[in-house]
Amino acid sequence: MTFHVGLFPFRGLSYWAGTGNPPPLIHQSIIVVPTHRAADPSDCRPIPLKPMNNLFARRGLAQRGFVLLISLLLTILAVSCKKETDIVDPTPVETPDTPPTPATGAVTPVGTPEGAAITAIIGPAGGTIQSIDKRIQIQIPAGALAANQTISMQPLTNNHCPAGTGQAFRLTPHGLTFAKPATITFQYDAHDVNGSAPEALRVAYQTDNGAWKSPAVTSLDTVTRTVTTQTTHFSDWGLFQTMHISPNQAFLNPGETVHLNVYQAFTEAVEIPNGELFVPLPTLIPAKYIERWAFLGDGTLIHRQNTGDYYAPNHIPTDNPEVVSVFLNKSVTIDGKVFKDIRLVANLFVAPEGVSIQVNGGGWQTYPAAANINSTQNVILTTFGEEYVSLGWVGKPTGVYGWVRGTDVYFNYVKGKLLYQHIYGKGIVSGGSLRVNGDDSNWVSGTFKVTTSGWINTGSIPATVGTASVKGVFRVKRL
Repeated sequence: MTFHVGLFPFRGLSYWAGTGNPPPLIHQSIIVVPTHRAADPSDCRPIPLKPMNNLFARRGLAQRGFVLLISLLLTILAVSCKKETDIVDPTPVETPDTPPTPATGAVTPVGTPEGAAITAIIGPAGGTIQSIDKRIQIQIPAGALAANQTISMQPLTNNHCPAGTGQAFRLTPHGLTFAKPATITFQYDAHDVNGSAPEALRVAYQTDNGAWKSPAVTSLDTVTRTVTTQTTHFSDWGLFQTMHISPNQAFLNPGETVHLNVYQAFTEAVEIPNGELFVPLPTLIPAKYIERWAFLGDGTLIHRQNTGDYYAPNHIPTDNPEVVSVFLNKSVTIDGKVFKDIRLVANLFVAPEGVSIQVNGGGWQTYPAAANINSTQNVILTTFGEEYVSLGWVGKPTGVYGWVRGTDVYFNYVKGKLLYQHIYGKGIVSGGSLRVNGDDSNWVSGTFKVTTSGWINTGSIPATVGTASVKGVFRVKRL
């Protein structure tokens, strides 16, 4: 249930929207309205308060006492009423727009090469070169080069572009100028749009003095997940987010809180003669571009224009991660196509550290655990005496994996003499899946469901078997 709380005209009192210093009123009333629309003083029931001036001798104390009272009331309302979507949206307050973008852009360190460089000899006929992981591709048209040139690309350890995302690359030789523009295409993935959106991605390069410039995006393909631009020279290149929520993902214990900000890269379209944009440090997006916030989950979201606070529930939520979305009143035009209804998404994972498991809808049991992520076999293993959970899969650190016969994707839960597995009956593979997010450098998180888990109790004679429904969440540190 959504509540609007504020001071309204009552018995001749003046209106106060809840920002700045409250006027020195002698009698005040709090209005609480359970509603799905804006609060109207005509349908409010006042709760009279004692004269504020008699309770607090100085205006400063009166302010703090009033704020404390409002905070206490909001807390009581948040825990006493629950709805599918629990959002508190205080009365909007105008905030000044962010100052104009500086025309020099942000200067950052230069990335360090890692791994082997990919090279190709390309001449006047043109040609194509692509990274091993297909992250970046360069197409040099016929007539761009007067003679054969050795073209190379090498991954960098860091993408230092402000709001940079994913792997950056060094393209050489530096100082080479193409007679015709070459086409640079980046392939983005889910990690690149965490907290952002495909429409908010752009390509940038680092100049000799360490600043970043972004040429216009010539193509965005959300089916093939590619962002394309053109250039007449080489440098260090990478993707960055022009708008995003920070943090784009968070790992919280039940009951914890995280503060959210909505940022943008460009406050004004400050262009340089060749149509490129300097890339500054991100700043808070003006409130006029925020259309609305949205949230679906067990926690509580309190937002105000371009900032918000998410309060995790005191239990493991029904679905993980919980999702906070911000819909923008702002469009992006790429190659004549207008992209509207841009939605920024932050994923908030709520679970205690370790592996938590639930059998047949019963209570949650949490075990300490760690993750060993490698190119051969990824394993998450708990330790707790004779009880343990083990999860394993072969593949990338991030992905969705269905259970299979064997050890390529498996689940085991040993509780004394009782063993649960992802196989039941006469070798039937269970339904459900293992969902893993290994994008974070420190944490591995995810969920798993075994819709029909087989179990065997070796403590009984003869051993007994059966089936159960098992679900779990994990938030563990990498070894």
